[in-house]
Amino acid sequence: MNKYMKAPLKKVKRIVEKLTGYHITISYRKIKKRTKNRSKFGFIIESDLIEKKDRNIQVSGSLKKYRTNATFKRTVDYTSYYETLEIRENTILYESFHGKNMSCNPYALFKQLINDERFSDYNHVWVLNDLDNCPKEFLELPNVEFVAVNSDEYLQYLASCKYLINNTSFPPYFIKKEGQVYVNTWHGTPLKTLGKDMNGTIGQHKNLMRNFMQTDFIIAPNKFTADKIIDSHDLRGIYQGKVAETGYPRVDLVFENNKKVREQLGCTNNKVILYAPTWRGEVGNVSGELNKLIEDTKMLEDKLGGQYTILLKVHSLMQQYIQDRKIKLNIVPDNIDSNELLSIVDVLITDYSSIFFDFIVTKKPIIFYAYDQKEYQKERGFYLDLEDMPGPICRSIMSVIDEISNAQNYQVIYKDKMEYCLNTFLNLEDGKSTSRVIDTIFYNDEKYTYMVGDNKTNILIYCGGFLNNGVTTSALNLLNNIDYEKYNVMVVDKADFDEESMKNFSKLNKNVKKYYRVGSMNVLLEEVDSQNYLFKHGAEQFYRKGPKDYLDEEILNMYKREYKRMFGHSKFDIVIDFSGYVKFWTLLFAANSFNTKLIFQHNEMMEEYDKIIDHKYKHKENLNVIFPVYNYFDYVVSVAKHTRNKNKRELEHLVLNSEEKMVYVHNSINYKYVLDSLLLRKTMKIGDKEYYSFGNSENSHPIQGPLVPDKSVYNFVTMGRLSPEKDQKKLINAFIECYKKNTNIELYIIGTGELESELSSLIYSSGLQEKVHLVGQLDNPFPLIQDCDCFVLPSNHEGQPMVLLECLILNKPIIATDIPGNRSVLENGYGEIVENSINGLVSGMEKVMNDNPSYKVFDYKKYNTEAMEMFYKYIQVDEKVAP
Repeated sequence: MNKYMKAPLKKVKRIVEKLTGYHITISYRKIKKRTKNRSKFGFIIESDLIEKKDRNIQVSGSLKKYRTNATFKRTVDYTSYYETLEIRENTILYESFHGKNMSCNPYALFKQLINDERFSDYNHVWVLNDLDNCPKEFLELPNVEFVAVNSDEYLQYLASCKYLINNTSFPPYFIKKEGQVYVNTWHGTPLKTLGKDMNGTIGQHKNLMRNFMQTDFIIAPNKFTADKIIDSHDLRGIYQGKVAETGYPRVDLVFENNKKVREQLGCTNNKVILYAPTWRGEVGNVSGELNKLIEDTKMLEDKLGGQYTILLKVHSLMQQYIQDRKIKLNIVPDNIDSNELLSIVDVLITDYSSIFFDFIVTKKPIIFYAYDQKEYQKERGFYLDLEDMPGPICRSIMSVIDEISNAQNYQVIYKDKMEYCLNTFLNLEDGKSTSRVIDTIFYNDEKYTYMVGDNKTNILIYCGGFLNNGVTTSALNLLNNIDYEKYNVMVVDKADFDEESMKNFSKLNKNVKKYYRVGSMNVLLEEVDSQNYLFKHGAEQFYRKGPKDYLDEEILNMYKREYKRMFGHSKFDIVIDFSGYVKFWTLLFAANSFNTKLIFQHNEMMEEYDKIIDHKYKHKENLNVIFPVYNYFDYVVSVAKHTRNKNKRELEHLVLNSEEKMVYVHNSINYKYVLDSLLLRKTMKIGDKEYYSFGNSENSHPIQGPLVPDKSVYNFVTMGRLSPEKDQKKLINAFIECYKKNTNIELYIIGTGELESELSSLIYSSGLQEKVHLVGQLDNPFPLIQDCDCFVLPSNHEGQPMVLLECLILNKPIIATDIPGNRSVLENGYGEIVENSINGLVSGMEKVMNDNPSYKVFDYKKYNTEAMEMFYKYIQVDEKVAP
C-alpha cells in the first residue's frame, strides 16, 4: 500500500468513527485491477466493532447524503483526496475533450515526452473514457495508465499529479492545489466566438472561465488567440498565471509522415479528401443535420470516389448515430488524432472548425462548405470574416464538388490570403512548438511567456441577485460611476437568472467583468456538520465563543477552499458584499484575506431581521448568521448616516469596534440615465384613452402599458416592491381618506411583489379600482412618475431610498414617512416628511395638493461626486498588506 493511498484512508477512518461512534480498523490487501492486467494496490475497510463510543449516536444527514447521492459522494471523496494526498512528483495527467480520446495538444506533448530520455522516470496518466480510443502502441507501456472521468482513480490523480494538462476544462469540483502545475492548451485559433462573446445562454462558459483562473499557463498559438481567450473570459488584470505564445504542439504533428494512419484508414493509394464539419446538433436531436451529412458525404463518394478516398471526421455523438443506422461511410475513428490525420490529407472540406487553421501550414487546398453561414453567425457569431480565409465558400455540395477540379490552382488564387493567415495565425508553427511548451513548463523558460496584469486595483463584488429592488439600482449606479481607469471590477453571481434578474443583469456597465459561479462547495463530512450547526445556532454561537472564534477552523477552511475552487489564484485587492443578505457570499468573503473587505447595510437591519412575509421570517435565518460575521470585515457600510446610527445602536453588542467599523456611504446615482429615460416616452391611443407603449423598433408592434395620467385630476404615484416594509396598504388607506374629501385624485402604484393580491383586494373592496392603479413592474417608470404630480413613499423602514433620489433628479414634489432612511434624503427642505401613519400621509398629501409648497432644488451632480468620494475613501489599498 503506497503512501498516497494510506493518507486519505486515515481521514476516512476518522470521519466514520466520528459519525458512527464505532472504532474502525483498516486492513490492506493486494488486489488485481482489470486495467491493463497490472497489479495495483487497493484497499478495504473492515469495521471490527471493537469499541462502541456512544450507543445512542445517530447517523448524520451528511453521512446519509454521502451514502445515497453519487454526486455528493464524488465531491466529498475528491475533497478528501485534495486535502490529504501528497503531490506525485514526476507524474503528468493528460485530458483531452473530457476524456473522449488521446488527441490535440495534450497528445502531442505526451508523444514527445514519452520518447524524451530526460523524462524517462516520469509516469503518465491519460484520462480516457473508452480504451478503444487509445492507439495500441500505448496500451502496454509500463509508465502509462488510463482512468475514466469521475472514477475514483481519476479523483485521486486529479488531486495529486504534479502536472495537469488539459485542452478544455476539468470538472467543477476540481481545484489546483499548491504545488500542482496546471497547463491549459485550449484547442484552436478561434474563427467562432468564445466565452462571453458567444450568442446564446448567459454564463455558458462559466466552468471554462473558472478553469482558466486555476491555470499556471495558458498555451496560445498566436497573439490573436491569446487575446480572445483572455478578453472573452474577463481575465485581463485578474489572471495571475502566464500566457505562453509558443505555437501549438498539435500542429507539429501535421508535419510528420504518418504512414500508420494511411494504413489504418486503408487509403495508401488514393489522394485523400477529408470532410470535417462543425458539430451543429443538440444532444438527442441530430436527425436533420444527420440526414444532410449523410447525403452530402454520399454525393462526394459518388462523384469523387474514383479519384479520392473520402474520409468523414465528425463529433463522436454524430458518429454514434451514423453507426447505429449501419450506414457505410469512411468515418475516422476517435483513436486517430485529427492533426496526425491532416498530415495525409490532400484536400480539406470544412465550415467553421478551427481545424482549417492547422491545415494551412500544408498550403494544400481548403474548401469552406458554409451552407448555413448566416444562421450560424446569428446563433454563435464569428471573430473573423470567412471571406478573408484562403479558400472558396460554397453553399451547396455540388459547388464543393465543382471546386475540387480547380483545387490545384488554389496556391495561386489564394496566395495573398494564405500569406495573411500564415503570418497572422501560424507564424510560430515551425515544427518546434512542442519543444517550446516543454521548455516553458518543465524548465521555466520564460521567453515565450507574459502576464496580463495591470496596475489597477481589483474589486470583487456580489450585488445580491439583481432582483427588482433598491439594492440592484444602487449596485448598477455604483458600477456606472466607478473609475475604470483605476479599477478592475468583477461582479460575481449565479448564471441561472430568471427573466426579472436577467433584465437587470444586462444593464451592467460594459466595463464590468462577470463571473458566474458553477458547481457546489467541496466539503468534508465534518465540515458540513459544522456548517449546519452554525446555521442552526447563528448568533447564539457568537455569545458562546466570542468574535474571534465564531467561525471555527472547519468553517474557515471550507470557505477558503471554496474561494480557491472558484477563483484559483486570481488577484483581488478588495471584496464587497454589496447585498449583505446572503450568508454564503458573506461567509466566502469573510473567511478569506484581502486588503479590504466591505459589507453593506441597505436598510434598518433589525427591522429586516424581524420582517415577516406569509407568516414566515424573510431574512432572520440568514441575518442570524451574518450579523456576527461583521467582525471579519473591515467596514460595515450603511447607505445613510441616520441608517448607520440606528444599525450601530441596535447591533453594537455583536460588532467589535463598531464606532470605527460601522460607517456610511451614500448611494451614488445615475442622473443621466434617469433624464434620458424621459426622452423614451411613447404613448398610444385606444378609444378615448391614452396608454404608454413599448417597442424597440419601428417594425415592432407596440405593447400597451399603463394608462397615462389624466391631467385634469391630481395624480399621486409611488414605486417599490409590494412588500410589508414598503407598506403600500397604508398609502391606499390614506388615499381613501383623501378621496372622501376630494374625488378629483388618482393613485399609481409601480411595482410587483408578494402583497399584490392583498392590495388588489383592498382596492376593489373600497370601490376605487378606477382611481387606484396597480401598474406592475416597468422597465422605464420615469415617464409615468414625471407625468404625475407628487411622489409618495409610505415605507416603514428604508436604508437610503434610491427612488427618492431619482424623484429629486426629476424635481418632483415628494411626501415620505419620517423614518431614518427617508429623513437622510429629504431633511433640510428637499421634501415633505410626515408622521409614519395613515393620518400623517393624509396630512402631507392634502398639504402638497392644496398649498403647492416649494422645496429645495437637488444638485444631483454635486451629490454624486460626494457620494463617490465617500465610497473611494473606504477602498484605499494599503500597499503593505499582502493581497
